[in-house]
Amino acid sequence: MIIDVRCRYTGGHSAIYYREQLQKSGRLHLIESLKEGSEDSFFREIQEAGITTAVSSSGMNPGATLGKYTFADRKTPNDDLAEIQRRRPAEFIACGGLDVSNTFHDCLQETQRCYYDLGIKVFGIEPGRAPGCYPSDPRLDDLYSLLQSLNCTVIIQTSGLKGGLYLDYANPHHIEIVAQKFPYLRIICAHGCYPYVREAIVTAMRRDNIWLSPEGYLWHLGHEDWLRAINKDFEGFSNKFLFGSAYPLTPIKAFVDNFKALSFSEGVLPKLLYRNALTALNLNGNEAFSNGRAQP
Repeated sequence: MIIDVRCRYTGGHSAIYYREQLQKSGRLHLIESLKEGSEDSFFREIQEAGITTAVSSSGMNPGATLGKYTFADRKTPNDDLAEIQRRRPAEFIACGGLDVSNTFHDCLQETQRCYYDLGIKVFGIEPGRAPGCYPSDPRLDDLYSLLQSLNCTVIIQTSGLKGGLYLDYANPHHIEIVAQKFPYLRIICAHGCYPYVREAIVTAMRRDNIWLSPEGYLWHLGHEDWLRAINKDFEGFSNKFLFGSAYPLTPIKAFVDNFKALSFSEGVLPKLLYRNALTALNLNGNEAFSNGRAQP
């Protein structure tokens, strides 16, 4: 079983967003599913790569210009993701996109609607893009409090390269502040607080409720630190790393193959590929994910 905690849906509204982004980077031709932009093409491509469960943090928030990068609005309806999750509970986990700037919706109301009406229990935010604040900004405390009370998981975009106006947006100090205030809120750091690799690793060691998913940044600066921390299992760190591909920003089959080929210690891959995700996403005990195998 492979649970990809950053595997975004490439059908419907998401297809429009990712076609535009990949067209700009010249990588559109590498993603087969976007040629059709359908549900079938999405699942066909990821399943051929060995992904059994996709966590789709597709996003719902205004875009931004961050350094030399310009990002369009994200507008994937949470209803669309929830419908796929309803029909494919073992293959797809909807990550409700929350606009913490309250531009596209009232964030707290949308959280409750997603949870109570749509059955969504994992949520994603990109506060560095809109309203342009750090993850630790007190304006987000009501949301964190609500998510904690609902026993949900939050995925926070924490890239220093493309997450906020300034590089220190990615400093894991901001995440640790949230973890201290809300100790029962499960926090996944998408992009792994890059380039603060060592700081992020140690922060995850210190906090039971923080997990890291560096995705493609695993191969950037700090690559050896990631592998060493996992293989030496410093302070139990091998339990805090999550497999994520950031698909469709990278071809999924090659990503999975390259990840499996890394020099991990014997027996650690099951943790990285799915066991840690079961804990971070609160799926232990869920019948759809019993016995290390996604059940249809």
